[in-house]
Amino acid sequence: MTLRIEDWGFTTAEDGALMVGGCAARSLASEYGTPLQVIDELGLTRRARRVRDAFAAAYPGETVTYFAMKANNTPSVARMVFDQGLEPEVGTPYEWQLARRLGKAPRTIIVNGPNKGPLLDMATQEGAPAGLIVVDGPQELAALSSRCRHSGRRARTLLRINPNVVPRGMNRASATGSRKHSVFGFDTGSGEVASALDSLARSADLEFAGFHCHVGTGIRQSRDYVRPLEIVFDYAALAAQLGLETRVVDIGGGFGVPTSRELDTIEFLLYQALGRLPKPPNPNRFPLIEDFAATVAQTITRECGRRGLDLPRLVIEPGRSIVSGAGLLLLTVGALKPRNGVGTWVVTDGAAGTVAFPLFYEYHEVFLTRAPHAERDRLYTLVGPVCFSADWIYRNKRMPRIEPGDVLAVCDAGAYFTVQESNFGFPRPAIVAVRDGRARLLRRRETFEDMVSRDIGWVDTRGEQHAA
Repeated sequence: MTLRIEDWGFTTAEDGALMVGGCAARSLASEYGTPLQVIDELGLTRRARRVRDAFAAAYPGETVTYFAMKANNTPSVARMVFDQGLEPEVGTPYEWQLARRLGKAPRTIIVNGPNKGPLLDMATQEGAPAGLIVVDGPQELAALSSRCRHSGRRARTLLRINPNVVPRGMNRASATGSRKHSVFGFDTGSGEVASALDSLARSADLEFAGFHCHVGTGIRQSRDYVRPLEIVFDYAALAAQLGLETRVVDIGGGFGVPTSRELDTIEFLLYQALGRLPKPPNPNRFPLIEDFAATVAQTITRECGRRGLDLPRLVIEPGRSIVSGAGLLLLTVGALKPRNGVGTWVVTDGAAGTVAFPLFYEYHEVFLTRAPHAERDRLYTLVGPVCFSADWIYRNKRMPRIEPGDVLAVCDAGAYFTVQESNFGFPRPAIVAVRDGRARLLRRRETFEDMVSRDIGWVDTRGEQHAA
């Protein structure tokens, strides 16, 4: 299977060069410099609406779609997604404050994460409680109850359960529903969920709203949601026996994308040890988001019918499926280093060590922007500028002939690239949005002054004192 730029909705100019949002990729690199993150605005908003509408159409009850801000918390990107009718799902104090400053009321926000700390204070004390607080374990349940008792506010809670279900072939690091390999949620193997329900049934400080369950990231089969949901409704039946109504079921997100994927455990080990590059995903074999929605809706409807329960509000929290394919990372080739009997290194100005950490464990296609459809008849190892050997884009990657000064495009860079950037001595890149042939700057490139702005107690050679 060979991926083509059309799989992302991109096009080519008359000379065959890559176009994104009506803008020439090479021109963007020239104007704004590289590394450069590019957001296809229409691609982003189209994906957001499609996910939202798919679940609304498939599910006979009420649905609400939240945006998992951890995937991309660039303010302008979040704003574009919220403008499509999605609400914020936050997991850090920064994301809470950003959602609030973008005009979102606390009641519209879901709070998540395994170690919320000060985020719990924000979620229970700022004007009004958060719309829903996903409680991750017994200690957090007690801490939240204490905060609500102190503030005099009652919090609406979802219990996050760990279903101990791992989709076939999933990398263990991605299996958020694994009891053995994932920290998240109440343990279904030791009675924690039943104990928490009993506490909630007696609590005057916390209002039980329902359950949260996230089975993994980059899920590529809709059936992988079935067994976790069956377990959720086993507990919904138990809650009903205690007089607790399950009004909300939050399945998280985790929907994979057709053009990128995480490596499974065997692929990861073979790639790290032997440089054996995994095969690209096949978009033709990937389910549509409508297929995910249909499976989830049918499962919930069936499980409620079996147990005589009312249909809950269905909550989803997509991140990757909205922003991944709308993002492109542009890099400039600085030098080629052939070595007899070894191969040829292509040295660029960005890779896993600075601007593209997901390349370490995911498959992302790379194109030559001046000729994205050219035959891939050369073998290269693509690396970045950092002085450590694992700063690569790809080892043993087939590409067209590459020359110094060429611009490469790494696809599916919209999710988890910017949030995992590292300086490593280099400034973090600019971000631009493109639409209808126009580009606008969303984030300027970091400067030296930005990089030392938090450092105090030193004097530079210009005689300026950097003090607190």
